[in-house]
Amino acid sequence: MPGVSSRTLAEIARIERHRYEPGAAHGALSAWRALVYRRGPWVIYPNWNRDCPCCEPAWGNDREALEVFCHLLSRRAARELRAVLGPLDARFMARTLNDPYAPPADPWWSRRLERA
Repeated sequence: MPGVSSRTLAEIARIERHRYEPGAAHGALSAWRALVYRRGPWVIYPNWNRDCPCCEPAWGNDREALEVFCHLLSRRAARELRAVLGPLDARFMARTLNDPYAPPADPWWSRRLERA
């Protein structure tokens, strides 16, 4: 996982062993990066429901899994992971539109329009 120290990687691996599966954090980060940098028009409409349920990763929504990692890591490790996520999140916010009808209790990434 680029951008984080080996100490943080060890913490992530510990969480993966107990809560997810090996490689879950890297897979979630790679999928989040792919969504944020997806080709096409500047405004993107994320599709949180995958077309093929058998292809759904075991950890579910990629950004949600990354947020869980941030909460379970130590402060220092979470700060490193958030530093990696910061530019991706900012780009996602810039490339998506706010959904005024989304429930306010939903996480911020879920309160974006999914379809045009």
